[in-house]
Amino acid sequence: MRKEEVIDLHFGFFRDFGFAFHPQHLLFEKPFTEGNQVIFVHYTEYPDVSYLEYKLGIRNHLVETIIHKFLPTLSDYAQRSITLIQSPDAIQAGFPKRFVLDHEFNLIEAIEKGEEFLVKHGFHWLDTMSDSKSLELAFEIQQAQPFPNQNFVYHAFRGVTLARLYHREGYEELRQLYLHQIKQKELTPFTIASFLQLLDFLDHL
Repeated sequence: MRKEEVIDLHFGFFRDFGFAFHPQHLLFEKPFTEGNQVIFVHYTEYPDVSYLEYKLGIRNHLVETIIHKFLPTLSDYAQRSITLIQSPDAIQAGFPKRFVLDHEFNLIEAIEKGEEFLVKHGFHWLDTMSDSKSLELAFEIQQAQPFPNQNFVYHAFRGVTLARLYHREGYEELRQLYLHQIKQKELTPFTIASFLQLLDFLDHL
């Protein structure tokens, strides 16, 4: 089965919960005041086995706009970057990270399980992370340990920006923590300079 056909099987379900399909980015998205909730449906087919995987994410438009002023990324990536993305097992302990088809589940069973997860846990997590203070807290709790789907540089840039915007009383402490970690990671001089420029921008907000 083609990936497009698997995505088609999800249309009605996501539409019922207010999500629309974005054909260029191949994801389902739902706007909220400060950004978008996003859900990726990944289907991978091999000769002997296939996989179905879901990823849930939050994009905070202001955070992404700020950090990409200082990160060396393509402009089109800045328009579609995701502030936080998680797999279901990181949201609900015991839930599979991905479904192995033709082994434990057939495709329809896997989709039903995925939809059940979203109704019971996934949509609630998306709604919680749509609150910017909750999103900031998720980064603050994580601190030095980047999220599995995010490298340290992006984690630090997003974490310190969220702290400045939504946790001002804790900003100075988190600012020093991220700055120390950036220097300790032996990153390139360009990356360190970019982070310092970001800090200067945030300090004057």
